[in-house]
Amino acid sequence: MTANPYAAYAKLDEQDLSKEELLVEAYERILEKLRMAVIAIEEEDIKTKAELLSKVTDALVVMKASLDFEKGGEIARNLNDIYEFCVFELLKANAHNDVDAVKNVISVLLPIYEGFKEAVENAKDKG
Repeated sequence: MTANPYAAYAKLDEQDLSKEELLVEAYERILEKLRMAVIAIEEEDIKTKAELLSKVTDALVVMKASLDFEKGGEIARNLNDIYEFCVFELLKANAHNDVDAVKNVISVLLPIYEGFKEAVENAKDKG
């Protein structure tokens, strides 16, 4: 039973969050699913692992497709490369039940999430 990702996005949208806050929320959910995937691999729960990694991969593909290279310049290009790396690592993790590949993705995405979260919090404090 796979949840509709568009319904989840619509639910987030109803919370009246800014685009930046939605991005932080998306990262939080991605990181949560990655941590759950590590546990699923360790417990040899292949079905759950596959579902979680598929959801994260889909989310990263959507985030990659939404990058604005004109406005985002070098940052957008760097995020594009990071998302490509993460998708590759997740495909490897899914195919080989590779906990280290999932942990690599977590270690790459966590500082980005923390940076976005801090920027959103700073913007709220100033606004």
